[in-house]
Amino acid sequence: MRYSHRFFLYAPVAAIAVLAAAVAAYWFVSADAFSKRLEALNGREVAPGVRFHYASKTIGGFPFRVDAELEDVRVALATAHGPAEWRSEHFALHMLDYGRLQVIFEAAGKQVVTWHDKTGAPHGLEFVPALLRASSISGSAGLERFDAQLYGASAAAPGVAHTELHLRRDPDQNAIDVAFMADDLHLTPELATTLGDVISKFRLSGTLAPAEDWNALLSGQSDWRKAAEGWRAHSGAFEIAQMEIAWGKTDASGSGLLTLDEARRPRGLIRLKIAGYQALADEAKRRGLVKGAQEGVFAALMAESAAAGKDPAGRLPVTLAFKDGLAYVGETPAGFLAPLY
Repeated sequence: MRYSHRFFLYAPVAAIAVLAAAVAAYWFVSADAFSKRLEALNGREVAPGVRFHYASKTIGGFPFRVDAELEDVRVALATAHGPAEWRSEHFALHMLDYGRLQVIFEAAGKQVVTWHDKTGAPHGLEFVPALLRASSISGSAGLERFDAQLYGASAAAPGVAHTELHLRRDPDQNAIDVAFMADDLHLTPELATTLGDVISKFRLSGTLAPAEDWNALLSGQSDWRKAAEGWRAHSGAFEIAQMEIAWGKTDASGSGLLTLDEARRPRGLIRLKIAGYQALADEAKRRGLVKGAQEGVFAALMAESAAAGKDPAGRLPVTLAFKDGLAYVGETPAGFLAPLY
């Protein structure tokens, strides 16, 4: 056999071997760097006001992914009323060791969420999901997209059969697209109302603008309260493109625009069209929950809706207004508003 023939025989094999060795070397370097990064973050702030901790880790995914399986993960978020914490029994991160920075997150086992209300009193929630996963895509300006899904956390109240959250930087405008949905949301007894203890459907989509005020937060360089305050100060607004809710015998849909006032309370309008409102009013009165000043709210709402007239689908138009720390049904005060942070 001539040497030229041997070259063409062995050269592809040698090239494949060299390529495999390079891929393996690159994976070990990437995995080692990722492992050290996790160790550096353990027990420390991963972003202002956000602390991360895990008990143990295992690195895998060779040769094309870098996977990290973590045990007893805790993420604590600083709030005005005290820390809020999420704890996961089992947690995993998956990402390609080449290409764009895209990470897939999975959580399993017992999930514990704790928080404090405005009086400082602690609250907690435990559940075991059938599926809890999320994904993120990051670019030069920080987080570009985030998607999360939860299935099968409906064993106890509060619980939910299915819920999703989607956030995306809008490529055509200075805004963040927001979409949230939930099905069969079971409420705790103290949150249940005359509508019942199950919200069978909730949908919300809209845009948060301007997006640039959230850049520091999305890149992990700012506390969420500082970002929210900058957004508020720059006339930030959340435009609700579509909102739908089905709760008991009542079904409502609408749109609106909300901002925050100087005291960080909601301000704006939400225009709804409601089906089954009379059943809601009758049920509230039957249970004795509508009396005194509340009767005036219902009466005013019904009078306003009757004057406006039903649409072809038989739904009554209702306007919810938020101004100067008060919530209005039409022009009738219906309650007080607290600062959001």
